Amino acid sequence: MREINLRDIDERHFEAYQRKVALVETLLDESIDEADRLQERRRYVAEHGVSERTIRNYLRRYRDKGAEGLLFHKPKGPSSPRIHDRRMREKILDLIEQRPSRTVPQLRRLLSADKELAEAVGQVSDRSIYRFLAEAGLTQKARREKSFGAGKKSYHKFEASCSMELVQGDARDVIWLPKAPGDDQVRKTYLFAWVDDYSRRILHAEYFWDEKLPRMEKTFKTMVLRWGIPKKCYLDNGHVYISTHFAFILAQLGIKKIHHGPYKSWAKGKVEAVMKTIKRDFQAEAQRAGFKTLEELNSALWAWLDVEYNRRNHSSTGEPPALRFEKGLPQEHRRVQDLEWFENLFLLYVYRKVAKWGTIKFEGNQYHTEAAAGSDIEVRYNPFDLRKVWRFENGRKVETLGLKKLVNPAVEKLPVERQAAERKVSAEAAGYFTSLRERQAELDRQNAAVNYHKLKAEGQQ
Repeated sequence: MREINLRDIDERHFEAYQRKVALVETLLDESIDEADRLQERRRYVAEHGVSERTIRNYLRRYRDKGAEGLLFHKPKGPSSPRIHDRRMREKILDLIEQRPSRTVPQLRRLLSADKELAEAVGQVSDRSIYRFLAEAGLTQKARREKSFGAGKKSYHKFEASCSMELVQGDARDVIWLPKAPGDDQVRKTYLFAWVDDYSRRILHAEYFWDEKLPRMEKTFKTMVLRWGIPKKCYLDNGHVYISTHFAFILAQLGIKKIHHGPYKSWAKGKVEAVMKTIKRDFQAEAQRAGFKTLEELNSALWAWLDVEYNRRNHSSTGEPPALRFEKGLPQEHRRVQDLEWFENLFLLYVYRKVAKWGTIKFEGNQYHTEAAAGSDIEVRYNPFDLRKVWRFENGRKVETLGLKKLVNPAVEKLPVERQAAERKVSAEAAGYFTSLRERQAELDRQNAAVNYHKLKAEGQQ
């Protein structure tokens, strides 16, 4: 029999080995009475929960290999890889090198979007990926230190009692995009987002070239049209949130506006956490996806919201935000009843003098009016669509001005321009968002018959 090196055996295996050897040698010793051997056999079965078949296997192994046959312990040798697919191992390491802060679920989603690895990654558990990273010296702590160092902020927990009782809004300067396709110069984009406090659903989010008031109001308007009128809004003291025009809109809609100062996490913790999630899960990948236009960036964001974020379990609630939102929507939930009145709330206004030909000029465009020549009129407009503007008197719409010459279909933008470092493009990130868009298109086809205005509780008029 080959000599056993006891230093290679841990204590647990060695004790089990000794028990088995003692049992087998007792059962094979013919000098011991048959009744005593049978009693010892039954005792071992009862104490250690093994079967008679296992005892017979011990005896066979001992006869074939001696005591070594009872040592169910493999000496340490070159360890086999946790992930057998070489391409997958290389891809994981490459993705971590691109962005060390990527989590295992994020790695899995990126790998699943790769057609060559999609099938293989489904056969690998998260635990195997964690162990593979650990063996490569890329533990979670090591990846965090490699990426952005330690330091987390705790927040006091607070939660609304139902959906749309409280929404939280925030804005961030985020991704850099080319000024124009093929242009080497880049400019910063800004993100506005609205989150339902109860469900953590992202009700609407959108990127713009600047963070001016009309951008924020556009996202707020989209949110209300799609999901209804919230009872309260938690906002910071950003200039767009404390504007007179936005205060007027909230007052007309009967929405309570609650402001807070900086670092008041109890007030706006949900949207702060969502912004971090967008930054970690979406933005970090989108920055590497090679997007060239604002339209590409927003379409990827909306696909990610519909397919990923709002449909996966939230760590705090244990439910997908979309499902929790629908379940938590109260019967008395308010929605916009008069669409024209609602649209008028968001119109901006200027004063113009009517020329002797009965026309006015605005943003390079020319419009005809029935007002008297030489008079000053109040012109209200949607800054995103100047093809149609209106004359108001005493708060009432009295005329739609006739468009005579269109130069600028929207108000000119005044973005803040800065230089940024050259972006690195990741083919995996680009493929991931392509996959998300395809899945979103499929979901849209499946839900083509769904009307969002029917989100009210059953029986509500």
